[in-house]
Amino acid sequence: MAKDRRSPDGNGEISRRNFVRAGGAAAAGSAILGGAAAPLAGSPLAPEESPSLFPSVPRQEARIQTYRTLGRTGFQVSDVGMGSVPLRETSVVRYAYDKGVNYFDTAEGYGNGAAERAIGEALQHMERDKVFIATKARVGERENAEAVIEKVRQCLQRLNTDYIDSFSMHAVPSVEALGHPGYHAAMDQLKAEGRVRFTGVSNHGPGMGEILSAAAEDGRFDMMLLVYNFMNHEESDQIIAACKANNVGTTAMKTSPGSLEYEPVDPANLSESQQRYIERLTSRGQSRERALERLQSQANRQKDTYDKTRPFAERYGIQTQDQLRLGSIHWVLQNPDMHTACISFTEFELIDKVVPLSGTRLTSPEEHMLRQISLVLGDQYCRHGCSDCLDSCPFQVPVSTVMRYAYYYQGQKREKYAMSKYAALKEKSATLCLDCVGKCEGACTHGLDIQTTMHQAHALLTLA
Repeated sequence: MAKDRRSPDGNGEISRRNFVRAGGAAAAGSAILGGAAAPLAGSPLAPEESPSLFPSVPRQEARIQTYRTLGRTGFQVSDVGMGSVPLRETSVVRYAYDKGVNYFDTAEGYGNGAAERAIGEALQHMERDKVFIATKARVGERENAEAVIEKVRQCLQRLNTDYIDSFSMHAVPSVEALGHPGYHAAMDQLKAEGRVRFTGVSNHGPGMGEILSAAAEDGRFDMMLLVYNFMNHEESDQIIAACKANNVGTTAMKTSPGSLEYEPVDPANLSESQQRYIERLTSRGQSRERALERLQSQANRQKDTYDKTRPFAERYGIQTQDQLRLGSIHWVLQNPDMHTACISFTEFELIDKVVPLSGTRLTSPEEHMLRQISLVLGDQYCRHGCSDCLDSCPFQVPVSTVMRYAYYYQGQKREKYAMSKYAALKEKSATLCLDCVGKCEGACTHGLDIQTTMHQAHALLTLA
């Protein structure tokens, strides 16, 4: 079992007010989920019958409570780590650090290096040996050791540090790619030079289970980044077990699935995305009436799901997508064999909401909420890395990949990035689904309406 310890008191904390005064991110809003401070879950002041969903403490008191051993690296990482996909604000990094967060995940491709630069600037105000910086890069099949070393040198420059704690192969496409000779030769040299301490691997696409389980058993990878959430964990549980058996560190991404929102259809006042959808169908010869019928059918399915969630959502006071996200993160933190959850912190407010979850138990209302959402939204959520439906598609459209890009667009607000990634699919995009007879119907083992979902994703990802 992973080793936990309690957080030491930090010194030299910088307040949110000072961050903002120094030109940091915009000031955060009210206190945790509605303002009033409540007892921590699991404390004597928080009985099991408490209706409170999330642990909450006064903002200035909230700090990381639990640290876990990151596999064979031996480093004690905060159970709440910091992801950096959309990161641009150095002050947010420093604020997370002052709350006890000491694990920072980034990559050369996050904002074309902007995330690494933001962390690098913040790193000048941290005790370097007390933080773990994990970065990664895609390694092309034909890249040699020198090409990989150059990637690392550029990462070091952007991070403004003498060494990287872990450098990973990003989004490894196959088991065979794990043995990339250029990557391993580069790591051997960089480790000898003291430029890289540990190696890792990440994957969130088709074949994730097979690829990352093989990486855990390979012996050359010290840690990995994988998809893990309450609606997508069966495959990940097997990966985590392999990591535990081989003393490999585990870090989680894509921790927050599901949605409690829907977009209604008013034919006389369509949203921009809805209007684009109608225009696309009519340009292909469908009547406006038929296009509106299809749009309304999609909205009806979303509303049906929304309505099913309302009784327990109202019972437990779940009013926003943000609250569902917190419950999802809290679920991830319950597994001591998942060493840290990488949360994309872009603002002070989210740090103030997530940090109090550290080291606390999932409450009964939270368990009930997540159980019900899993049942209600099970046929609405396309699992990251799943490829069960692929054989049914005559065009081999990578459905879970398309839906990952839709997640980038909606869940991470990375619209341009998501659209560019989708455009790169070219002949494998969901354009092929628009006029297809739907041979994928019934192919999803979770009940997802694949064709409708692909129509929605295509409309979302091809807006001008």
